[in-house]
Amino acid sequence: MPLKLDDIASIIRENIAKKGNPIGIDPEVCSSWAKDLGIPRESDTIIYTSCMYQSVPYLIELVNMLERLEKGPRIFTSLGVMLAKTIDVTSIAGKRGADMERFNNMIRNIAIALRKQGLNIGYLYEEEPYSGSLLYELGLEDDFTAHAKKVFSLFRERGVKKIIAIDPHTYYVLSKVYPKYIDGYDIQVIHYIEVLDPSKLGKISGEAPNIVIHDPCLLARFSRIVEPQRNLLKSIGVNVKEPQRSGLRTRCCGGPIEALSPTLSKRIGEQRVEELSRLERNIVVMCPICFSNISRLAEKYGANVMDLSEFIHQ
Repeated sequence: MPLKLDDIASIIRENIAKKGNPIGIDPEVCSSWAKDLGIPRESDTIIYTSCMYQSVPYLIELVNMLERLEKGPRIFTSLGVMLAKTIDVTSIAGKRGADMERFNNMIRNIAIALRKQGLNIGYLYEEEPYSGSLLYELGLEDDFTAHAKKVFSLFRERGVKKIIAIDPHTYYVLSKVYPKYIDGYDIQVIHYIEVLDPSKLGKISGEAPNIVIHDPCLLARFSRIVEPQRNLLKSIGVNVKEPQRSGLRTRCCGGPIEALSPTLSKRIGEQRVEELSRLERNIVVMCPICFSNISRLAEKYGANVMDLSEFIHQ
């Protein structure tokens, strides 16, 4: 049976209150990707991660745990109590160190590519707040509204006027949702794939790889960003294959309902991975939630999941 929203909500609220993000990752871990890059703290234009890509290794493990809890008996014990006894986020990090480095490198690639193209970006480091996208997506409107106002207040205090978002969930909530909930919201929000000039990216050496592209729902269907990602891939020498459901008609990966029903999420994701892998085993995504959900099923279909960001800094 699906997990209770009240239990999930209480865990999310507690983690955001203590650590600033829904999974409960230390801010120093979220900002570790920027170490030694020399990105200034002070700038009116910032790269904004919302600790999304950094969360993927934790998220994969947590969803696996939630799936086991969903299938097991929970007659008298609340999910919050069970999770408190079974989940230690710090221990997950130790098990997935190589994965952590991979996702940190994805963000580094984006930041380096932006700077190489002459963009003077800043970064808030451990002060960077979580966008609150999951609160909105789970329908926790009061929590989201209060959180969004705090985030906007911090941006104003730091003199932020322009945000370069690196994932679809953060981009969508900042550009489309915040203006509906915050009076006077005046921050320009763009996605990094809209900023990068494909002609200034290096070519892949050797034989051109074949990939099948998976468009995130929030990027393609809701934000109607379809061509920039294809132009980037093709410009660096990637052969892009299109599934039947792509672009504005893209198919869901199963997220973000994995927090409420990992089993249903997995079933939805399996339909998508089966469709993609029929065309090509190398699947390219551009969303941390899509990466997490598709990765859970990749081995079953002999697929290899990559993020667009892994191609742009050669």
